[in-house]
Amino acid sequence: MPEIAPLSPAEATVLLSPNLIKGRSAVKATLLLLLATGVLRIEETEEPGFFRNKKIAHLRIAAEPKNAPPEVAALLDVVRAAQAEGGKIKDVVKLAEKAFGPACTQFSVKFIIPALIARGLLLKKKFLFSHIFRLTPAGVAEQARLKSDLYKAADVARMLKSDPAQAAALAKTLGTNVLLSDKLTKQFKPLAAAMRANSGTDSLVFTDSGTHFGGHCGGFDFGCFDLGSFDLGSFDAGAIDAVHSGMGSFDAGFSDGGGGHDGGGGGHH
Repeated sequence: MPEIAPLSPAEATVLLSPNLIKGRSAVKATLLLLLATGVLRIEETEEPGFFRNKKIAHLRIAAEPKNAPPEVAALLDVVRAAQAEGGKIKDVVKLAEKAFGPACTQFSVKFIIPALIARGLLLKKKFLFSHIFRLTPAGVAEQARLKSDLYKAADVARMLKSDPAQAAALAKTLGTNVLLSDKLTKQFKPLAAAMRANSGTDSLVFTDSGTHFGGHCGGFDFGCFDLGSFDLGSFDAGAIDAVHSGMGSFDAGFSDGGGGHDGGGGGHH
């Protein structure tokens, strides 16, 4: 069986439970990728609360990416539109659900599931008046690999304090699948620091001519981005620190964003 090219975080999220569609989870996974790569940034403000001030997270576009995949371009349009309402995470979620329907189901139906079908990982089957999605043999194997990576991610989270070098080495084998683990996304800063300390190379730079080592890159080119070699330690330390400090507000924005949970697979045509 030929080796499958690395999946995007959104593709991986949906493939783990294809008939649940996982629209909001796919949106969140894509936004996390954009935050980690510096395309987006989190800005926090404080607002008066009942007992104390509360932190509010806002999403901002930090760099206009080149060669953005369609699902990324669509989400960046949502982030831009949310700026008119203040750009809070809950504003982004609200507008995403306006653009992609309740629970952002159409984000997966329009962008993610067709990509998984095109890659030979899913099949769409007619069932009564709706469709269901079945894993192909390649999809079964890839789903098993993703589940294994999630177990590894849990090991990374446990090892970060006791053995950061080993944690960094294991995290590097996961690529963007580090973004699928809630335990790891809450530890962006120590994970990035461990990967940076055990890298032995300068920061990666993505340009039109490919992947290079060296100084700072002013933009981000998805045409040169390798999902499999994704390494938090290779990205700007300040950006990772901002993501880490704003992750609580980011998660809260998604939790409070409305629209309910990710829906099931029935009725999708």
